[in-house]
Amino acid sequence: MKPVPANVPTAETTRHRPGPHRAALLAAVFTLPLLFVGGSVTSYGVGLAVPDWPTTFGMNMFLYDFWNAPFGVRVEHTHRLYGAAVGLATVFLTVSFLASERRRFMKALGVAALVMVIVQGVLGGTRVTQVSTFLAAVHGCLGQAFFGLMVALCVLTGRSWDLAEPPREDPSRLRLGSVVMLVLVSSQIILGAWFRHYKTIPALWTHGFVAVAVLGLALTLTRAVARAGPEARALRPSARTLGGLATAQVLLGVASLWFLLPFGGNPRAPTLWQAMTRTAHQTTGALVLAAAVVLTLRACRVLSRPAPAGNPELALAPRAVEAVA
Repeated sequence: MKPVPANVPTAETTRHRPGPHRAALLAAVFTLPLLFVGGSVTSYGVGLAVPDWPTTFGMNMFLYDFWNAPFGVRVEHTHRLYGAAVGLATVFLTVSFLASERRRFMKALGVAALVMVIVQGVLGGTRVTQVSTFLAAVHGCLGQAFFGLMVALCVLTGRSWDLAEPPREDPSRLRLGSVVMLVLVSSQIILGAWFRHYKTIPALWTHGFVAVAVLGLALTLTRAVARAGPEARALRPSARTLGGLATAQVLLGVASLWFLLPFGGNPRAPTLWQAMTRTAHQTTGALVLAAAVVLTLRACRVLSRPAPAGNPELALAPRAVEAVA
């Protein structure tokens, strides 16, 4: 019997392993509420309510009695504690990937997730000690990127990813459209952080313009996927979700802007509904990013790239590369 070449998938290498998928789901579920809590810190403007780090008013932050502290301290300290919980979930994810994943690039992504959550924690603390608005904006963007990575790991470890059929032709260029969508949403998150932390008119106009582009492309992709043939069947749930979330995001953005007007005058503390609306807008942005990540990964999995003229077999090259990985 001839030996099986190393780059040919076997039953052992393609068998689905639920452990890493469950660890990724746990980390993703833990991360989304953290984005809401972190967004509340910005909405209420209490990012510096606790002036030191990693201690809390000189005490071990895990022993500090924050229940009897002022409101701003409670919000900020809850953010710190929840961030530590997400860190533990990420440690569990990394260990699970290193122990159970056969794909080397997935092990690397597990380690990258752990490094990323450590950097995020240090960045949040440095933002406090340096009293830096810029680091606060970067901290917010990195938190969204981390959530996007958790969602990507959920897709890559899912059973449907392992059992996907060979890629089909992409006559509607849905694969390219989904990649553009992901880039556009990522850019919009950066612009949103710029406006939330600096509240300048150029940031507002740029954020609003890109929001219209995101909504237009999301609805266009939703319609294109719905009209596509059976090759796009796997994309329909994420495309519909993307279209619905993008619509809700724009409506929440308009409501948030209304609550922020006028820009001039004396600063005032936001009401509960104002803060929740702004935070919901920011958190929904993370969900839009998640839908774009799922759509892009599934499109790259089930649809082939257009092959150069005269080389149709090159369209399936990504599948061969993945088999080696």
